[in-house]
Amino acid sequence: MNTIKSDYKKTLRSIFTVTCITFLCSVLSQHSNAQSPVITKINFQKDKYNRIFIPVKIDRDSMSLLFGTYAKPLRLTPYFQSKRSLSPSGDVLTLVAPNGRPHNRLLFYSPKIMVGNLKFRSEQAIVNYAFPDTIIAGATGTEMVYRYNWKINNDQNQISISKQPFAPSAAFTTINYKNDSYPKVAVEIAGIKTNFALDFGSGAGFQLNSRSDLGRKLIADYNLKPVKRILSDIHAKKVLDTIYEVNVPGLLFNGIQLPQQKIQLSSAFPQNIVGTGFLGDYNVILNNSRKRKIGNTVILEKRLSK
Repeated sequence: MNTIKSDYKKTLRSIFTVTCITFLCSVLSQHSNAQSPVITKINFQKDKYNRIFIPVKIDRDSMSLLFGTYAKPLRLTPYFQSKRSLSPSGDVLTLVAPNGRPHNRLLFYSPKIMVGNLKFRSEQAIVNYAFPDTIIAGATGTEMVYRYNWKINNDQNQISISKQPFAPSAAFTTINYKNDSYPKVAVEIAGIKTNFALDFGSGAGFQLNSRSDLGRKLIADYNLKPVKRILSDIHAKKVLDTIYEVNVPGLLFNGIQLPQQKIQLSSAFPQNIVGTGFLGDYNVILNNSRKRKIGNTVILEKRLSK
């Protein structure tokens, strides 16, 4: 009898132990799942300049947005204005033309935008007449981009979006900047150090304003002649853009020495920029903080195919 009771107690103890372990594993698993970040992954297309076009749904229309990181507001084609999908915000955005003259643009609120399963509502937007309606719907702005963290895999043409910051696997360089503006990096060329905007909406490599101190120095030092003149409507209505090009023996990018680089000088672009002609050679992480005392970072990682 004692032997039977002893065996019965051992059996109950074993069942209790297994039940507790199963329950504990279940709780830990649920806690782990709750803690793991939700990541939205989207396949994108690129043009010959390595610019990124992400598929979106704006209101009821399936279109593509150029992934831009320089302008603050969202930019949309006149199509949405003609559909009356844009709501007036009552605000005005003052822009400065290449000739130095300010001009005002009306700000609107956008309809609902879906990027994968992510919703963007009432984004401030301006109407940009430079975008052909048949190709793209417009371009993202920093206000839209800064709501999430982004990981751009140029090897697989895939972009990941998350509320949690991404950790680099093999960083080439990390660029820190304040979260009150567009991403920028210090570049030194010919002994002159200046900031360049990191603009994924531009297909240029290194492009600078020909009227800046650095632009005038390069034109004088290399005795540059215009390679072409085009009529541009990107930054103002129909302005003549004079383009120069030069290969410099090297430059400092975020303190890193880079070998020979092609520099394009433009009379119409008001800001010095680094575009996807250079950035497309890397996989990129954009970790954005919305806290005042914590800055943002752009992390460049070497591509597998490079």
